[in-house]
Amino acid sequence: MSFMSIDPANLASQYTQIERAKKDSLLSAKTTAFNAQLNAIKKLESQLKSFVTQLGNTQKNQSLLRNTATSSNDSTVKATASNKAVAGEYEIFVQQLAQNHQLALSFTPDTTLPADGDFTVAFAGGSLTVDLANLPANASLTDLVNAINNHADNPANSGVRATLLRSNGETFLMISSEKTGADQTVSLNFNAGGSDGTVLQTALAGQQVLKQAQDAQLRIGADSALTISSATNTLTNVIEGVTLELVKAQSAGDSPVRLQIAQDQGAAKDNIKKIVDDFNALHSLLSSDGSLKNDSTARGIQNLLRSSVQGEFAGKSLYSVGLEFDRNGKLTINNSRLEKALAEDPEQLEAMLSGENGLLSKMTTALEPYSKSFGIMSKKQQTVQASLEVVNRQKARHDLAMEQVYKRYVLQFTQMQVTIAQLQSSMNSFG
Repeated sequence: MSFMSIDPANLASQYTQIERAKKDSLLSAKTTAFNAQLNAIKKLESQLKSFVTQLGNTQKNQSLLRNTATSSNDSTVKATASNKAVAGEYEIFVQQLAQNHQLALSFTPDTTLPADGDFTVAFAGGSLTVDLANLPANASLTDLVNAINNHADNPANSGVRATLLRSNGETFLMISSEKTGADQTVSLNFNAGGSDGTVLQTALAGQQVLKQAQDAQLRIGADSALTISSATNTLTNVIEGVTLELVKAQSAGDSPVRLQIAQDQGAAKDNIKKIVDDFNALHSLLSSDGSLKNDSTARGIQNLLRSSVQGEFAGKSLYSVGLEFDRNGKLTINNSRLEKALAEDPEQLEAMLSGENGLLSKMTTALEPYSKSFGIMSKKQQTVQASLEVVNRQKARHDLAMEQVYKRYVLQFTQMQVTIAQLQSSMNSFG
């Protein structure tokens, strides 16, 4: 008679698996749920931050409504218009461009500078003096250029710039004011020391003016033209809300440049649609993600989103300018009402949407506590992460307990195997 042999390790594993299955399933479900919730909250926080940043940038840059500036000749006058520009047409004639002052001194290519003496450059708002005695022995023009450009009294972007030009056996030291305008003149002087300073004195006596310092001049208007002067070729305060960039001076007989300022209704609608689309993306995430549907924080955000759009702004409802909710709670745009508002009173629409007490400001104030670093959403993540860590510790304790159960089963089945073997031996002895 023979008895069936058993595998203690295999049997112990099977019995342990049966015993642990229910709790394994429970802990796995908790882990899955907390991970899904954590990922959903991270995604929500990311979208909130992006949305609030966009709202803030739009308000800061006043870029919701747009105007266009169209020049009939961009090679002469370029123009851009902000949302403060008023629609209209202008005629502009550029008489002259603003220029910096440029002087040139002529030298032979192998010129060596005097060993001492003071070379002074005076410019608008200051001056600098190079002591030639502080230059290297047998100093060259390059040494003088470096001393001028790196001088402590030469302010960046508003002082002078020196450079060397070479042509037909001559070397020219060119010194230019860095700013344009009639008052940006440069003058040069040399006070000789004990050594022979003839080379610099001769160059100064024969200095050439490459460019005269001058203001830009333009005429605005056709019949009784208004003459405007500017120290730069970029004018930001001549036509309100419009920046003019003068590119080229015109000649007598040239036609004036025609500038047209108009509302860019397409860009304004696109900007508003971007806000609406991002609003709806948040709404969809809050409504469709199963991990957020029953979350109190997510429900609070959803309520804030909806309430921030309700009420009046600058004395009117958003419905009156084309923004309304559909039956699913999403924002929609009624194009006819929006286009009417853009055409009839864009200033009021701007106040309603991106003004100090407008829609964007209201939404920013409502959502900022959730979107800011270490805000409500960050704390929510910490709470869910802590819950996930509790489950991980429970799993670790459960694994340890089941390891003990497995060892107990192995011991029991091993003893059973020994007993069976003994019985088998006894039976065989009676064979």
